[in-house]
Amino acid sequence: MEERSSGRRPWAGYAVLVLALPIAVLGLMPANEYKAWGGGGVDCDGPGPVLFFGTAALAVYLAGALLNGRHFRKPARLLISAACVLVCLALVPNVVDAVREQRLNDLAPETCG
Repeated sequence: MEERSSGRRPWAGYAVLVLALPIAVLGLMPANEYKAWGGGGVDCDGPGPVLFFGTAALAVYLAGALLNGRHFRKPARLLISAACVLVCLALVPNVVDAVREQRLNDLAPETCG
């Protein structure tokens, strides 16, 4: 029998991963810019964007790793899945730092209120 194409467009998924790269870069910003520069101040607006962009990029690249990892016998899909895992590994510590900074900001409402 003749195989029919399922109508899926794998390049659309790859395009989503490429278009999500700027979001991932924004998720890699420091949660507290003052600590990143060597100071010790409270950054009231730093953790919010990092949490927003970091979790959005984490969701996209985790889905990309899982969906491409299903086809581990195809080398291109395995490479894309590995790249998605690397992006996730870069994002997770930054999102955790942003959550920690947000909790510290919640403990000091007089400075961020």
